[in-house]
Amino acid sequence: MANPHPADTTTTRRTLLAAPLVHIHPPLTEQVQRALADGADLVELRADCIDDSGAIEDFLRAPSRPPCILTLRSAAEGGRFDGTDADRIALMERLGLLIPGYIDVELDTWNRSANLRQKLGLVCDMGGPQPLHALDRPRNRLILSRHDWTGARSDDPGRTIDELLNIQGAIAKAAFTARDATDALRVLAALHARRGTGREMIAIAMGEAGIASRVLAGKFGGFLSFAALDQSAASAPGQLALRRMGDVYRWNSIRAASRVFGVVGWPVSHSRSPQVHNAGFDAAATDAVYVPLPVEPTQAAFDRFADYVDVHPELDISGLSITIPHKPHALRWLLDRGYEISTFAQRAGAVNTLSRAADGRWRGDNTDGVGAVAALRASLGAAASLAGARAAVLGAGGAARGVAAALLAEGAHVTIYNRTHTAADALSADLGCASQSWEERDRISASIIVNCTSVGMGAAAGESPLPAGALRAGMTVLDTVYSPRRTALLRDAGAAGAAAIEGTEMFLEQAAAQFELWIGQPAPRQAMRQAFEQSWT
Repeated sequence: MANPHPADTTTTRRTLLAAPLVHIHPPLTEQVQRALADGADLVELRADCIDDSGAIEDFLRAPSRPPCILTLRSAAEGGRFDGTDADRIALMERLGLLIPGYIDVELDTWNRSANLRQKLGLVCDMGGPQPLHALDRPRNRLILSRHDWTGARSDDPGRTIDELLNIQGAIAKAAFTARDATDALRVLAALHARRGTGREMIAIAMGEAGIASRVLAGKFGGFLSFAALDQSAASAPGQLALRRMGDVYRWNSIRAASRVFGVVGWPVSHSRSPQVHNAGFDAAATDAVYVPLPVEPTQAAFDRFADYVDVHPELDISGLSITIPHKPHALRWLLDRGYEISTFAQRAGAVNTLSRAADGRWRGDNTDGVGAVAALRASLGAAASLAGARAAVLGAGGAARGVAAALLAEGAHVTIYNRTHTAADALSADLGCASQSWEERDRISASIIVNCTSVGMGAAAGESPLPAGALRAGMTVLDTVYSPRRTALLRDAGAAGAAAIEGTEMFLEQAAAQFELWIGQPAPRQAMRQAFEQSWT
């Protein structure tokens, strides 16, 4: 029989990666083989989802199978088992006698059912005295779980973890619904604070906002994390696919000493920054990992997140990319707390890069303008000068501020167009350039147009911020939107004979500048570009 305790072979406390199995087809053996090939250490048999106890029994009796977690969660606990407690206990005992390796039970069920405790005591090793008739056979480890599906416990995850740790001999598993990345960081901090207890713990923030907690479980001493065969096989919100966990986030390379970087915005699910920066770290042999950190779109939410990072240096967060809508929020946070801001970021009135120095102090920079100018020069030719060029910037947000400030620094004549004309006027007044009403954009006379609005992406994909008739041959059009790559604006520009520059170019240039600020060495541009290209396949 397979070793029922894979942790027995991990004396260095390597964090395990478990793949939940929630379907009966394809056959369990095939699913397990795929999971192991994609990087899983073990699988979780979600018996409540598979709903075929005979197939599970056949699999558990098979020779040379890997260790498994057996989970039979009721509908009341967020699972799918709808039978009686007596039926569930009997099935857990029957399957548990086949020694899957681990049995996962909700804490509330464990506390209220003496019958469950007695039955599982016969098949689980709780670390204490065992019944005499049970000493001559292998035994399972018990995982005691608590799932917070409402987010009510996410403000103080340590309290829930401590409740679970009160049960001696069990592995504690706590899962919380994350409202934004601050909740995910709270979970990681709680895990880190208890790693010296010697107890095995699983602590995860669920949902898209909790991805960082799954990726960083190994850094902070978690017993295991979960990743799905693919998104259709996820057993909880926010589970990444196994291959993404390995290929993008380099799961097996993350150590306790790994530095943490991330992208802060709302939303960030579309961002290619994790692929690009993690590939850069890999190519540069840098012990670091980059994760998505969605933060709700208000100054208060950003302040709450940044303050939490600021006072928890044990999180090892060394640098952050700031995207929509938090670039002005990051600037305000730095100003209010007396941290350093680069001259260019101050002039732009927006910060897209935060870097933490060895003394713990933060610095704000803006690489958007560097990226835009580099992308324009690559199209116009290295010898081309932007001095004297007439440039139209669409938008008045954080990206527009950085781009407009950079163009002005190059000597270009800049005009701001924005749907809200007061915002365009305010930005033009800040930077010392011109502004025009949004309705005037169809009569643009500029030779350079840079779209810094979100029109063309997300819900507005397929739309253009400019009427096609405003475009003509001889213009150079840069769209900062890079997903989709060929926006409606760029298609119209190409059709009109204008030079069309994908947002890819600006994105990669500003990312390379961030990398160099954080790591202090030239960015591996080829590896970062290759990762970006592969992210579309």
